[in-house]
Amino acid sequence: KSVRKLKVGAALFFREHVVSIIKIPLANGACYFDLIDSLPSSRVGGMASRTRCKDRASFETLLRWYASSKFSDSQCEFIDANKWDDGMCDFDPRVFQSFVWTET
Repeated sequence: KSVRKLKVGAALFFREHVVSIIKIPLANGACYFDLIDSLPSSRVGGMASRTRCKDRASFETLLRWYASSKFSDSQCEFIDANKWDDGMCDFDPRVFQSFVWTET
């Protein structure tokens, strides 16, 4: 199978909870991308959420919005004022862990 046609998923530990990303290949060669946030949110009535993007550009926009919405004002100021430094990874709010899987 070509890489584009494989189902791929990831679980990310980001900002103190787990978020999942799933790539869903379609028969026509396109892909959908789902972002699943297990943390209850007042934005969706106190429930977890699943957001589907029907193309890569909208998925990238969602990820940028989602990540930035999790940072406080002081964390955004830190990010704006500091380039990435591996030596500071214990303190940098941009750090996350991820686990990725794919079908074979």
